[in-house]
Amino acid sequence: MIFVLRLFGTLARLLFGFVLACMAAGLVTVLFVNTPIDVLAEPFDRLPKTASETFDLALLAATHLGIFASVFALIAAGMGEWFSIRSLSFYLVAGMIIALLGFSAQYASEVAGQPTILNNYAIKAFLTVGFFGGFFYWLAAGQFAGRPPEERSAERQSVPIETTAVTHEDETDDNTEVVITKPAASGEPRSHRTPLLERLNLSKRRPDAPSPNEREPDRADERDELSDGDQIKSSSG
Repeated sequence: MIFVLRLFGTLARLLFGFVLACMAAGLVTVLFVNTPIDVLAEPFDRLPKTASETFDLALLAATHLGIFASVFALIAAGMGEWFSIRSLSFYLVAGMIIALLGFSAQYASEVAGQPTILNNYAIKAFLTVGFFGGFFYWLAAGQFAGRPPEERSAERQSVPIETTAVTHEDETDDNTEVVITKPAASGEPRSHRTPLLERLNLSKRRPDAPSPNEREPDRADERDELSDGDQIKSSSG
């Protein structure tokens, strides 16, 4: 249930951000055609009518821009949501790339002999439209894309330690499993191995020092001599 609510919330946020970006892009497009200087130069009593006409043209331009940019905007928004991209620069660049694609489509559809769109003013207009479209999308939806950073960091920290133990279970034998997954208790029998420190001491021992195996025959000879001496004393007595 929580997943469904979160999904609907994400879709509503994406739709709202896309509509707001299209409206902003349409308004900027109209303002490049009918500049604010031209609007303010008209008589004061005509300003309400001019504002209404500008708003209607902005809605019409937003509709056309939304139809063209819907697929590209869906790709950019999907990438932002999948990778949790909340950077403003990503959406600004995405908006300007979509605007350049629209400029290319408009230029490709020109008829020979007609005025061309290939000029600096048109390029600046398209780039500005894409810039404001990306900015308003980020303002409404892009800055909340994906999961919060706190949730992602908490998920990384909550990785169970048993995963490493399971990996070692597949790659090692049973004895090594016990050593890795849980330490051996004090009462459990352990495999007889010479400690590393004792092996180092044996390797560093002086050559003239007798080893434990060499000392035992000497002790056996001493016991034999003592027993012989006792026998001699008993026979002489």
